[in-house]
Amino acid sequence: MYQFRLFIARVFILLIIQDNNFLLSLVMGQSQDFVSCQPECGPLTSIGEDPISGASCDDCCEYNLSALNILYVNESCEINSTSYFFSNISDDSNFKIIHRHSCLTSIPGNICNFPRIQHLDLKNNTITQLPKLSCLRELVILNLKDNEIQILKAGVFDGLDKLRHIYLSGNRIHTIEMGVFHDGLKKIKRISLHHNSLTEVDLVWPLSITHSFCGFDVSHNKITKLTNKSNFTMDPTKRYGPGSILLVCNNLTILDTQMLDAIGNPLASLMNKFLYWTIYWGGNAWHCDCRIHPIAALNSATAIRTLWGRADSEISDFVCKTPPSLKGKFGMIHQNLSDFVCNITASCPSDCLCQEQPEADRMVINCWNAGLKEMPKRLPFHEKLFLNFQNNSIGSLPKLPYMGKIVQLDISDNNLTNISSEFVSSADKLKYLNLANNRLKYLPETIQNLRSAEIDLSNNMLICSCDTLWLNDWFQSKPHIKNRSNIICSTANGDQRISIDNLQPDEFNCRVSHSVTISIVLGILCFLVILLIIGIIYFRFEIMASYHIYILPKVKPKRTQEVHEDEQKQHDIFVLVNDEHAPDRLFVIDNLLPYFDRNFIKSYISFRDGIIGEVTADANLTNIHNSRTVLAVISKSLLDDPLKEFELNEAYCHKLKQGNGQLVLIKREDFNPVLVNNGHIRAMFRLKQFINADDVDLTEKISLQIDRV
Repeated sequence: MYQFRLFIARVFILLIIQDNNFLLSLVMGQSQDFVSCQPECGPLTSIGEDPISGASCDDCCEYNLSALNILYVNESCEINSTSYFFSNISDDSNFKIIHRHSCLTSIPGNICNFPRIQHLDLKNNTITQLPKLSCLRELVILNLKDNEIQILKAGVFDGLDKLRHIYLSGNRIHTIEMGVFHDGLKKIKRISLHHNSLTEVDLVWPLSITHSFCGFDVSHNKITKLTNKSNFTMDPTKRYGPGSILLVCNNLTILDTQMLDAIGNPLASLMNKFLYWTIYWGGNAWHCDCRIHPIAALNSATAIRTLWGRADSEISDFVCKTPPSLKGKFGMIHQNLSDFVCNITASCPSDCLCQEQPEADRMVINCWNAGLKEMPKRLPFHEKLFLNFQNNSIGSLPKLPYMGKIVQLDISDNNLTNISSEFVSSADKLKYLNLANNRLKYLPETIQNLRSAEIDLSNNMLICSCDTLWLNDWFQSKPHIKNRSNIICSTANGDQRISIDNLQPDEFNCRVSHSVTISIVLGILCFLVILLIIGIIYFRFEIMASYHIYILPKVKPKRTQEVHEDEQKQHDIFVLVNDEHAPDRLFVIDNLLPYFDRNFIKSYISFRDGIIGEVTADANLTNIHNSRTVLAVISKSLLDDPLKEFELNEAYCHKLKQGNGQLVLIKREDFNPVLVNNGHIRAMFRLKQFINADDVDLTEKISLQIDRV
């Protein structure tokens, strides 16, 4: 009974308020529109949160709550009770709902019965889930602060193209699905998500706003990283924002500029798009390493200050927390770019320091006195490696995968006794090589290929012999050898020490031998002979076809002028074609027969001239022999027919190989020559000894071929 009386009292009070608002609007002449915006407006100003209080960057618009009708809530705080909205006027009126500090656990299910709700304020309830609100096409302000919402599901704001303000701060939101914030929110000005439980922010959320907005606030969460899960890239022709993004007081430490670069493509393009944005980074323990370098390297301090927030405001600065050398420094506008380095641990040898230095564009790997007995099998990836392996126990320099990326190598004060020629051959970027204070006795002759590298060979145990005389010539031609006076070699028995600069052949009774030269020449000749044999075997059909086509007609004795009676009965042309294939027959009828008739050429075509009852294959072979020229129409269907391939081979043997006439190939359709089983015919195609059926000069080229007979 008490609850019923309480409900009646609420309704009575709300009716009075509703009537007073109506009367006030009649007296004052106030606009009946909830939102009233100016057609043009100046730049955004404040980042205030409450549009009703007037402290807003949305200065172009005014919000008139009195223009809306009150929509009431029938609520019961009892377990399993049902709440619902109701009104004393038409359902299609413009409504506002203000129901704060109560016990609603969900938005009443009949909300879609009132599609013209424009202001929905359910602040400070216990609502746990935000349903899809697509039915509220007129919704302008959504205020669900201080509830218990945990997840924003995809599509929750679909269709709300008039929505301007979303207030969801003070909830327990930990997950926002992809597609919640999208470019369909054409009027959105502010999204407030501060004081929730978010652990990451997808940059697509604010970038989906393609018009000026006031703020996207995710401050005071638990955010540890910025993401781009949809692999979004900015369209250079499209507008984004501008607006303010608040990342203040989170757990961010790393700014992934590679991810930002992928969005902007390149990073400079992203910064140009963000030129009038304001991003607030304060209250995060930023670690300023090599990943900050790409932004700081864009040089223009003024543009960077504009881009990343006001430099005179502590909350808007990107302030480094670590490393200690940069603590308290402004990371985005730090001038000494060499301070931005990354200590790499992956693939870094134990007891070594691997440091990426983007300002110098290099990876420095310092393994000084690290107890190494051999070169590491792997190193961190970089195109330019600067290695310090001084004062270890490394015995050899083998070929390793990263050798082609070494720019500088200091391997002095080791136990080095061997340098592989493969190492020198692969070290094509090497500019400095320190081999001092090792136990080298011999050097690979390929070291001479390091023409521009600076080399230190001092204090080694080089052996002087006839095999090392090349060192003297190399020293004379290479000015970049350091400490030349300390490079000394000794004879094999150790009784004489000689400066490399003074090596002479007479000191070792060296004789110039021709045996090596002869061996090299013989080896080259053998190699050429082998190549020739391989070439003959591989191109044997091409060689034979060239002989039959070009050489044999010239060396074979010419026929006498006497024409025998049986020769007068020969055909001028035998047309070899697949009778069963309609396109081939049509080609002959449409293209060849008119040509034969115009030029009075006596031809034999099996599907036209064959006699009923005779064996077609035998008749074709006879007429191949009795014709001066065989004109073969080659198609895939003919190559697939074994009998036609036999006739084609017979035509080649009789006309070209035996020199009794001419074989003309017409390629009617495209196919790979490897489909031709007969090596001689395949060779003719490789030698381009054919006429394309679609050639505009088809008949002229046939005439030229026939005239050779």
